[in-house]
Amino acid sequence: MELRCYESVVVFIPELEDAQLEEQIDWVKGLLEKGEAQLVEVENWGRKRLAYEIEKKREGYYVLFRFSAPGTVVEELEKSYRLNGNVLRYLTVKRKDRECEKAQKPEESGGEG
Repeated sequence: MELRCYESVVVFIPELEDAQLEEQIDWVKGLLEKGEAQLVEVENWGRKRLAYEIEKKREGYYVLFRFSAPGTVVEELEKSYRLNGNVLRYLTVKRKDRECEKAQKPEESGGEG
């Protein structure tokens, strides 16, 4: 099964406490593990102002997940996002970059440029 590189940015509701936000991040990590994805990186961008109001909210917690996975994982991941009341918005895109390739094939990494 071929793994592809993805980035998923999730905007969580601003009412979450720090511990609750960590639980949500762990929840996404669990979904990725369940789908046999390889998590490359998680970046918590923190609480930011939204470009426009969503569900009467003006702010949200932005978290970036970078991972390698079979294409079927993204479908399940986004379905779970839609069912989670703590998720305001999400965007998952396929990437083609060296960081993700290195994570997939660490034994084949060449010398630096």
